Amino acid sequence: MEDKTMKAAKKALARDTTKTEDAPSLYFTTGHTILDLVVGAGEAAGFGMGYLEGTIVRDHGDSGSSKSYKATECIAANYHKYKGKFRWRYCDPENGNTFDTQSLYGFDMFGGQEDYGRDVATVQDWDWDLNKWLDSLKPDECGVYVLDSLDSVTDCDTVARKLKRREAYDKDKEFDEGSYMMSMQKFLSQEFFRELTCKLKKKHAILYIISQERANVGAGMYAPKSRTSGGEALKFYESARIVSKLRQKDEIKDRAVSAIIQTTAEKVRHTRPFRKCFVTIHFTYGIDSLGDELDFLYNFRTPEGELKKKKDGALKVTWDDSEEMTRDELFKYIEEHKLRKEVKRRVIEAWEAIEDSIKIQRPAKFEED
Repeated sequence: MEDKTMKAAKKALARDTTKTEDAPSLYFTTGHTILDLVVGAGEAAGFGMGYLEGTIVRDHGDSGSSKSYKATECIAANYHKYKGKFRWRYCDPENGNTFDTQSLYGFDMFGGQEDYGRDVATVQDWDWDLNKWLDSLKPDECGVYVLDSLDSVTDCDTVARKLKRREAYDKDKEFDEGSYMMSMQKFLSQEFFRELTCKLKKKHAILYIISQERANVGAGMYAPKSRTSGGEALKFYESARIVSKLRQKDEIKDRAVSAIIQTTAEKVRHTRPFRKCFVTIHFTYGIDSLGDELDFLYNFRTPEGELKKKKDGALKVTWDDSEEMTRDELFKYIEEHKLRKEVKRRVIEAWEAIEDSIKIQRPAKFEED
């Protein structure tokens, strides 16, 4: 982390959240520069890079859109950014995340978590687990809590009904107790989310929810073709919602090595909504922010996510006064000349230039006489 950024982070963590004076806000990086701009808007717009503390975040998309990769990358990036002041919890009720985080990120993300002695199977369990973790955070700490995924948890009423049905079947009896499946939504709306964002902000934390996008079976002609869990309560309380879609797979020797995910901010609470970007995920490396930054700067990819090519081979570009290079050669050039921070600076500058070019230029609507 740059010294200036580290000082701002320490100042934000040290502030008294019970006071109302203006204080710096804490932002959690996604681990991807352009995605940080998409969800956070950036400092030039008066906001920050990444997810603001006190935020409920949701990443939803269909199977194969690498939602878990983005969640683990978020934890890893902030682990290295905030170091000993950062805490995390990866709640995985479906036991679906088998990433080798030691190899990918340099630490075991799953092995060192606190055992609270209760499995998370219902939303009521989740509520208890989340608040147990939040209460454990010290005033000078910050953290990210991930639920992977919302679709894997049920509710106490459903569990009780399941047990009744099994008991009835054991006695060869019919079981016809119906359900409108609203108990989970009711709990989320009336108990779970209320005052949660205030507590998250006080604890310098965010809640990161992964949600599966499923076909909306029986939908009419004008109804949405897909749906997600959580009901209207989650849609209301979440501060940031991104949708992930698989656009392309990069292959070497006919074997997939990377996935190109288009990520769109469906909901944000800043002045730059509905921005989108490509997020490249190498299965043995994780998110490739540098690759996506170079693709953005040099327009290496098509709108569908494919790498562009000339008739006679790969596209060639220059860095300032350098000789022409292919994309792969440019990677080596950046590394050899230690230009990583300069790439990030140019990406933010180019992003802001686009934002300035589309800004509506009109006289102020309300002026003093």
